[in-house]
Amino acid sequence: MNKFVITAIAILLFQGLKSQETLQNNKLILGGSFNYWVQHNSFPISSLSHNFNIGGFYSNSDEDIKNTVFAFAPLIAKELNRRLMLGIQLEYRTTNYKVDNQVLFGNTNPVDFERSSNQFGIGLFSRHTINPQSQFQFFLQPIIDYYLLNEEELHDSNLTQKEKAHFFEIGLDAGILYNFNDWIGATFRVGGLNYVNGSWKIVDTATKKDFSSFGTNLNLASIYFGLEIKI
Repeated sequence: MNKFVITAIAILLFQGLKSQETLQNNKLILGGSFNYWVQHNSFPISSLSHNFNIGGFYSNSDEDIKNTVFAFAPLIAKELNRRLMLGIQLEYRTTNYKVDNQVLFGNTNPVDFERSSNQFGIGLFSRHTINPQSQFQFFLQPIIDYYLLNEEELHDSNLTQKEKAHFFEIGLDAGILYNFNDWIGATFRVGGLNYVNGSWKIVDTATKKDFSSFGTNLNLASIYFGLEIKI
């Protein structure tokens, strides 16, 4: 099943290379989208976290907790025809999780715990518009990305661990484009299916692990709002 879905996404992604329908004036698209998510304190029922999961760290601590995520994804793309465009997208994502007086596993004394990360990515995508004649358009957007991740963990403001990761992601997003006029529009995009494969390591140790995952990606961290300009 995984191989079938991944193959289908790859076919959609590169379908434009064989497209025969062209516009009289193929337009260049410049744009960008962002994601912002913030959580104050843990949810009252632990199972609720699965409904709003962003892949972060959750705690049962009754102390003040703040979990923040911000991402920005600029893009440049080219229209191939009325239904299809191909492009390149960059992404920068930063996360920060902080909790005071956290009791960690194996310890009895609470510490001020902080985990922060920076993630950089680059990818190729195609966009397949379902109703190109409409001002309010629906689209599917398969993408293949490569990411580098750096993460630090601090106890009482002292660096205790650094981690690095690199991974590929193949995904299929869905979205809406609203055209204000012939040259500018607003987008709403949400993650759908994704497959991830990569490895991570703890810096200055022998600890290194490979990882992979496949599943749906419908969560708050996969919702992006953006603007696009056609030139």
